[in-house]
Amino acid sequence: SAPETLSRDEAEERAQILQDAAALKKSAVDYMHPELPVVTSDPTACGRNYFDRASALEQEDKEEMEERDMILQDMAILKQLAVDYLHPELPMVTSDPTACGRNYFSRASAEEYEEEEMMDDREDILEDMALLKQLAVDYLHPEKPVQVDSLASCRNYFDRASAPETMSVEEAEERALVLKDAQALKQLAVDYMHPELPVVTSDPTACGRNYFDRASALEQEDEEEMEERDAILQEMAILKQLAVD
Repeated sequence: SAPETLSRDEAEERAQILQDAAALKKSAVDYMHPELPVVTSDPTACGRNYFDRASALEQEDKEEMEERDMILQDMAILKQLAVDYLHPELPMVTSDPTACGRNYFSRASAEEYEEEEMMDDREDILEDMALLKQLAVDYLHPEKPVQVDSLASCRNYFDRASAPETMSVEEAEERALVLKDAQALKQLAVDYMHPELPVVTSDPTACGRNYFDRASALEQEDEEEMEERDAILQEMAILKQLAVD
């Protein structure tokens, strides 16, 4: 039941490994903690300060370090202010649960702002108005020269391949006659359907008779007879309702 013992060579190798590991650990501690004092058992040993050596990088003193930290802190605050100003849509982050505030854009004294959709619509309307103005100027002042690019070219609007077919002079005259006949027929239909409309004529010698007072006209009711007939029909409706009830 005795524990396994190492041979002499194995014991020496194990001791060497542990010695190297201790030396590596000491080097790591010295590197990570240069502020620790140097411990030595040799009273004649001497050394120089790593930070004060001639080839050392220039170091900041405590005041310069504090001033640099304050400058960086101010720059971070200015950067945050710039981000908050350029991006008001970002949420407000705070660590104080009791903090409160009001919306800068929704406050009572705030100027009226346009929404993004309204702004886009306004820009579209202004562009359309500019185009309409240009068209109106071009229409009212055909004598003005056309301002185009020297490399631009154009074709005849009426002779282009996709232009609608144009009519000859004979076809145009025939079309005008057809439209004139259709207008006359429409006027006849209106006169027939609406005899109550007044007759408009440019002939001062023209005359005519009243359609409703002619000899062959149907007998018409006067206003009193019409009112009496309405009253009788109303009473009959009331009597019918009473009989149903």
